[in-house]
Amino acid sequence: MSLTHAQEIEFKEAFALFDPTNSGTIQPKAFSDFLALLNNPELTSKVTLPTQPLDFKAFTALLAANHKGAETSDDAYGALFKSINKDGSGNVSSAELRSALQHFGNNALSEADVDEIVHEADVSGDGRICLEEFLKIMQKSEKKLRGEHIV
Repeated sequence: MSLTHAQEIEFKEAFALFDPTNSGTIQPKAFSDFLALLNNPELTSKVTLPTQPLDFKAFTALLAANHKGAETSDDAYGALFKSINKDGSGNVSSAELRSALQHFGNNALSEADVDEIVHEADVSGDGRICLEEFLKIMQKSEKKLRGEHIV
């Protein structure tokens, strides 16, 4: 299996979201949650859910075998944003972001850390992150992973 550079970056980002402790594995429940976030019934119906933790190689093998490249990073980030935005307001609060991070096992960030993430992403200054702001911060993160200069 050969991934494009862009796919490898996307898969690493996705893997990191569900491996917040950097253990090198994703638990089966977290992988199931990841598939649900993709909101792609065609893909999820083809993937057999693992019963054991997945390392990055197994994770990419499962996804790459079924990845058609139709979904862009922005599509995936939009689905992620929608899943975080529990109240459906179109804006993510610190509390919603903190809850999502904890759901995926990331308990390392303090309330102040999450507030700082929201503050940095919140261009409008309303204390919440809208989809456009979320996409910008995720695109910036992608560029960092690719080693591109960030302005």
